[in-house]
Amino acid sequence: MKNIAFNNFDFLRLFAACLVLFSHQFALAGQPEPGINFHTFGGLGVLIFFSISGYLVAQSWDRDQSIWRFLAKRVLRIWPGLVVVTTMAALLLGPMVSTVPLDQYFLDYKTWDFFRTLKLTAIRSELPGVFSANPFPNAVNGSLWTLPVEFRWYLILLVLGMVGLLRHRYLILISAITFAVFVFLIYDAQHNPERKFSLEFGAFFCYGVCLYYFRDFWATLIRPILFTLSIAGTALFAIGQEYTALFLVLPALVIFCGTASTPFLRRAGRFGDISYGVYIYAFPVQQTVVLLAGDHLSIWSLLAISTAVTLVFALLSWHMVEGPMLRLKRYLVKPSGRRRYAEAAVN
Repeated sequence: MKNIAFNNFDFLRLFAACLVLFSHQFALAGQPEPGINFHTFGGLGVLIFFSISGYLVAQSWDRDQSIWRFLAKRVLRIWPGLVVVTTMAALLLGPMVSTVPLDQYFLDYKTWDFFRTLKLTAIRSELPGVFSANPFPNAVNGSLWTLPVEFRWYLILLVLGMVGLLRHRYLILISAITFAVFVFLIYDAQHNPERKFSLEFGAFFCYGVCLYYFRDFWATLIRPILFTLSIAGTALFAIGQEYTALFLVLPALVIFCGTASTPFLRRAGRFGDISYGVYIYAFPVQQTVVLLAGDHLSIWSLLAISTAVTLVFALLSWHMVEGPMLRLKRYLVKPSGRRRYAEAAVN
């Protein structure tokens, strides 16, 4: 059955994942990552992810305020795909490309420590002798470091819901604005040499949450709001606050576009929601292609091959792992809402 959405979020998630893949290809080939002066294109892709996540996860909590069902849905979305890609990297890819003997590989503590990634508290990105000679050495799956950050914000949202803050949208707005002022103006995320990405990513997540709870306000005022934000963003850009300007405009643009239903864009998920698969498989695929190709291929050839192989893995991940596991959500829905489950379609 074709998965045709009623909005553009599938497209935006896939676009964000492809931005990360594109940007990382340069870094993994030993070249500077393209982007704007304070953020790579890969970083922009992650900011899009966090903006969407804040909106959709807030929607999920608003529709069903069961703690265990909320957590189960988040785990079903992240963990199954992560288990498979981590296991494949450690037990299949690693032994095939490692420069250390096979017996030493399986006796090395790094091999088994690699599975601590599954705890979603800290990421382990090294395996013994794997990609040690690559231009970007020793990193097996560097993209995964954002997953613990995202899961942490899921938990923060859950706590806010449990204490009742999410029932008062103006308190949400005031809290989010205060947090954003700290991150971008006081802490100065753009110019701080010790940037804590969990803070700035969290600000984009909170922006998405606010957009969900104020959706009745902006739904009929999208154009004047975007115009106003653009003017404010231009002013901030002119005084050297480019990151603050991006924060002001990007989440609103993403959510306004995501909630729309554009005939072509809304069909992006007709073969499955492969954005997560692209995100978690691209890095090891790209590292492997770089390892095998050496310096014999151009950056664009590396990108083309990596993209094609990653899309195959992402499709397999969706249809064999993620999709089947997400279908278990039907057993998590409140009895009164089972017949409306197919319409929920939230992360």
